Formats: sequence, C-alpha cells, structure tokens
Amino acid sequence: MIVDLFSHKIHSSGDEWPEKLAELAAIFSEFDGHTYNRAAFEERLSRISPRASYVGSSTGRGDVSKFRDEISAYPAYLGLYFLEQSPSGWVVRMSETAKRFLVREEPDVASFLRLQLSLFQYPNAMGARYTSFTNRLHIQENASHRTLGFVSEGVHLSPLRLISLALKADAQLHSKSVLQAAVSYDEIFGLANSPELNQQALPSMSRVVSALDEIRHGKRSVPDKYESRFHTLRHTEIFVLERGTVRLRNGVNDADRDQLVRQIDAICSIDNQFNGFDNCTTGQDIEEVIASGEWGKYFDGVRMLPSEIVEALTSDRALEVVTRESPAAEDVPVLPRPMAEIYPLRERGRTPPPVRPFDRRREMADPELTRIKRQRRNLAHKELIDKMDLWLRSLGARPQENEHIDMFAKIPDDGSFIFEMKSGGDSILEQIRKGLSQLYEYRFRYSGMIGEGDISLCLVLPESPTSIPWITEYLCKDREINLCWFEEGGNLAWPEACAERMVVMRASA
Repeated sequence: MIVDLFSHKIHSSGDEWPEKLAELAAIFSEFDGHTYNRAAFEERLSRISPRASYVGSSTGRGDVSKFRDEISAYPAYLGLYFLEQSPSGWVVRMSETAKRFLVREEPDVASFLRLQLSLFQYPNAMGARYTSFTNRLHIQENASHRTLGFVSEGVHLSPLRLISLALKADAQLHSKSVLQAAVSYDEIFGLANSPELNQQALPSMSRVVSALDEIRHGKRSVPDKYESRFHTLRHTEIFVLERGTVRLRNGVNDADRDQLVRQIDAICSIDNQFNGFDNCTTGQDIEEVIASGEWGKYFDGVRMLPSEIVEALTSDRALEVVTRESPAAEDVPVLPRPMAEIYPLRERGRTPPPVRPFDRRREMADPELTRIKRQRRNLAHKELIDKMDLWLRSLGARPQENEHIDMFAKIPDDGSFIFEMKSGGDSILEQIRKGLSQLYEYRFRYSGMIGEGDISLCLVLPESPTSIPWITEYLCKDREINLCWFEEGGNLAWPEACAERMVVMRASA
C-alpha cells in the first residue's frame, strides 16, 4: 500500500522554503566536480550567517548531524546533485536543471520544481548513504525494503503526473475546464494504489478517468491512513492546497490562465520513465544501480525532457506580456501598476525577514519586484549584504532596506549611500549594467524619502572587476558610481578612482 507521495525529509510547508532550496543549491554547487566530502558539506552548511540564510533556521546549527536530510534527501527527492564514481571516490555532479534555474543571479525555484517533480518517480534512489573519499555506498534497510516492494509490484509512479492527470480527469467527468477541477487527497491516494495506474509513470487518460469515477462511486478503496504531505506542490506556483484537495491556482488574466493550462498539458505529456531498478532483487542490486549514476542522469529535467516541454514549464509568457511596452497588441488584459510604488525603508533585522507568500496578482502587477525577489534568493547576494551590514554597523550606521533598495545607510557626519549588491558569475557585466540603472532609478524615486542632498551610489561586487579592464574608469569617473568589494581578510576595498568618495567607509584604526 502506497501511503506517502512526497518525502517527510523535505520540510517545504513554509513560505521561506524556496529561499532555503536556492541556498542549498548554491552551497552544493561549490562542490560541483569535487570529491565527495561529507564533513566539508556539513562545515559549509554550519557557517552561514543566521542573518543571511534560511538554511539552518529550522534545523539548528549547533549539531551538524541535523544537516543529514539536506545532504541526502535533497539530491534523492529533488535532484539537486548526484554522485558519480571516479578513481579518487565519489564526485559531486550538479544537475543541469539546478545549474540553470537555481545557481544563478536570479534563482527560479518554481521552474526548477516543475521540471524535477515532473520526472520524480517511485522507485528512486532514496535511502542511499555514501562514504567520503571512496566509491562505497549503503542503502538503509527500510529504504531497500520499500524499493524492492515497489519493484516486485511493478510500480513506476510519478506523483506529479498522476495528480495532473487526475485534475484533467475531473474536468472531463464534469465537462468543465481543468481550471475549475479539483481532486481530494483520498482520491489521489486511491489512484496511486491502483495497479493499472501506478505501473506507468504516465498512465493513460482513459484509465485515470475510469478509476477516478469508480473511487467516487465507492467501487475502489483508498488507504485508511496516509501522509498528506503535498506542500511542495504549492511552490511550483501551479497548485493550491485547500481543505484536503488539490486544484490549480486562480489565473490572474487570460494569458495567465492559458499558461496554467499549457503547463498542465505539458506535464501530462511526459512519458519518460526510469526502468533501471526493474531487475533488482536484493539491496546490493539497488546499490549497483544507484552507483552506476543512471538515476542521477535520468533525474535532470533539462537533460531528459524535450525542449518544448522545458520551454512550456519554465517560460513565463504571461509575465512577459505585461512587461512589454505595448501589451494591448497582444489583446491580453493588463493589470494596473500597484498603488504603492514607493516602499518605506525599514531597519535590517538580525534574522531574515518573513517571506511573503506567493501572490501571482502582485507578481504580475509589478514584474520588477518579481525579478528582485528572485535575485535576493541568491545566497552569494545574501552573504554580500550581510557583510556590508556588519561593516556599516561598525561605522556607527544603521542599515535600512525596502522592496527595491538592497541597502541604504547614513554614515554618521559623512553623508548617505545607496548600495546595490551584485553576486557575480558568468554575467557580471550584465549584472553591473542592471545595478547601474537601479542605483540611478532608486536615487531619483526615493529622493523625497532619503533627501535630495548628496546621496552616493555604490555597487558592491564579490571581487575586484579586473576581468573588465575599462569598467572601473567608466563607473567611477564617467558615471560617478562607487565600486567596492570585500577582500579575503574581510576588509572592504575599492579602486583608487573612487577613493575620495569612499574614504568615509574606511574602518577606524
């Protein structure tokens, strides 16, 4: 009997969980291509500043063993990374999907989840424990027993695909749009325990319709007890959970509703299925399949799914429409700009601020805030802000922030600064260009709040921008934009070209 569809080790019920997922991906990416070292993972996870990070907010950093679920469950159930054999031992390999959608300046958690959960299935690589600096792994006994049970029953169950098919089945049974469809948790588990449905990752639509109708008429049983952990679905930004049911979220306009239908249709067309465990009869057989790396290679949406499916599940056409200069040409209703375009400044707290729940109407009313929200999921961005916060406090300043401005501070007796943090990466020049325009815009838009006097503008980078030889002269002299970065020893540094303006940021002896 199948009594759970999503892991209890992925604590995804809170609104802050997408931030945690992006942070974990950033940390794991630091080890991409390196020999697996469990102790190094734990050490890196344990030293993130509580002010900057959500990673340890629910686990407690005092005991690094608390990170075992992050290190083991996230690759098994979400495919952040997998381990590959090499002469020196296991090597960490980030999935291409994580690289493309999580390890970037603006992490897109929802797109990552839509791709990965569409491929996730049972049986899978759950319960594997790897030994550092070796090619050894061990499957926990309970996980081995469960996996062998799935194999003996011929199970190839994809929870997300089954739920999506169930919504379409409800729509068909009641002759209504899938946008109005809903299925209960009881019905989902009844379907998941139907052999003619759970032996294929993509069962036929007709069978799902027939089985759902029989469950509703009492002709099929459902488990008496099961684990109703569906919270991860909410973070795909497709589904809503309410009163024991799953349905699609409300579309904001016609373009948004069309996009929801397109995404569900895309999920329901995926016929990829992992058959690597089919011949396993012992725990050792399972270990050999996982050690081969085949599951890790399968569980990577960007690599495995057709390009048109990837595009359908990750492009936000509805949001693109409202950001165009002439959206009326698309004949799509456009939402008005939000009333509160100027946001009050607030002092930075000692812990990360509460994350506002996903609100598609707000996202589409102010697409710029969507981009900023994604940027601030970047762990490097958060850690850069945290370093600058500590530096400014050492100068006697009280850093402030709002929905637009990364950081604003009045240096006692020495003027005010607006700071924009850019986390680096392959597109550092593009980030600098964005930061330049943001700084000018924020100084203009917030002049009434922060004063119309001499407000200095400063780009904070992860390192000296020596890779772009002309950028310092352009920014510091031509544009009068200050540049700074933190050196390895923790000191703030800046180029000579803006030293006169930045001298107020020098730490006192």
